[in-house]
Amino acid sequence: MSTFSRIMENPHDFRISLTKEELDLLRRFKAKHILEVFCGDARNLVALSKLGYQVVGVEENKELLEKASDRINVIEHPVFEEPLPFAGQRFDAVYSWQYINHNFKNKIERVFEEIYRVLKRGGLFSIKVSDFEQLNFKKIGDNIYEEQDLEFGKMKYKMIASQTFIKLSGKEKDIPHYAFYKKELEQVLEKIGFIVINARKIKWNIVANFKKE
Repeated sequence: MSTFSRIMENPHDFRISLTKEELDLLRRFKAKHILEVFCGDARNLVALSKLGYQVVGVEENKELLEKASDRINVIEHPVFEEPLPFAGQRFDAVYSWQYINHNFKNKIERVFEEIYRVLKRGGLFSIKVSDFEQLNFKKIGDNIYEEQDLEFGKMKYKMIASQTFIKLSGKEKDIPHYAFYKKELEQVLEKIGFIVINARKIKWNIVANFKKE
């Protein structure tokens, strides 16, 4: 099985998300040094390393760090609480796929600002976040919602702030999740200084690419 095939082998695992389009973008941007913010067990970075890229990841989940530690260069770091541990304009490309929306909007925006800082001018930022418009919530009580999904079954959530919810069970119980509107995501990143390359909706999510001016 090719490295690219392994990247795409499980479309429902949010950490295996690179597509041919993303790989083509890396080549177009002539990227060499890549950072993944919230890299999980580093499987994407391992695949990119095998393609010849110089990679590093940051992660704060200790369980995932244990899986990643012997595979690739991954740094334990409280991403939402402290600046990224890198000098400015260090990376040609930065990825943050899905897990960056696991907090309140103001903290997510601070991470966006840090990503802008460590990205080189003309560099690529690729992101995947939850799409608020695609969340199929049905209100069943006082700020309690239920989502029925054919693949994952029923899930219950509580809305705790605008566009922000927590799951009431499972591994991500009580963790804030913020869901963006596509236009909102574009405007937030443009305000920081990014230029929109493209943004599209896929199931549950917005996948977008931006360039640092």
